Amino acid sequence: MTTVAIIILPMLLDGSSEDRARVESAIPQPPEIEINSLTVEETSQKMLEMAEASKAKLPVMEEDTAVLVQDSANFSLNENGLPISWSFQLGSFREESNATRLRQTLRDKGYRSYILSSEADDKLFRVYVGPMVNKEKLLKAQIQIEAELELSGQVVRYRIEDDRYQLGG
Repeated sequence: MTTVAIIILPMLLDGSSEDRARVESAIPQPPEIEINSLTVEETSQKMLEMAEASKAKLPVMEEDTAVLVQDSANFSLNENGLPISWSFQLGSFREESNATRLRQTLRDKGYRSYILSSEADDKLFRVYVGPMVNKEKLLKAQIQIEAELELSGQVVRYRIEDDRYQLGG
């Protein structure tokens, strides 16, 4: 019985020659490429054009970054070669929902804000505005925020190393 199945099944499952012709695909001929058609100068020009097109797609600098470039007196690097920046800490909360609510209020008013959570057992959620490299600009924002929200806070040094504790959103 097995021998009969081995002989007959391939004949049944193989399909007709018409089915095989229908399944076969036509592979197109490879394109003809002229390797020596471009000169070194043309290639260099094309590369420059591509670089300019890529540069045009870069994001526009934010106002705070533009100040960094224009006003080097307010710009310095820390021991790790990173720009020294400042943030305005507005509150510490035990409940994440309270911190999230304050962050959203700040964002609704147009302030860049974020939350950092502490590692300690008494986990706190701290809300910040910033970071900014121009401390004077942040101090002006502090006065405005404290007046608008009737909250007080403090300006602290921003450390990029703390970003690992940042809450998403």
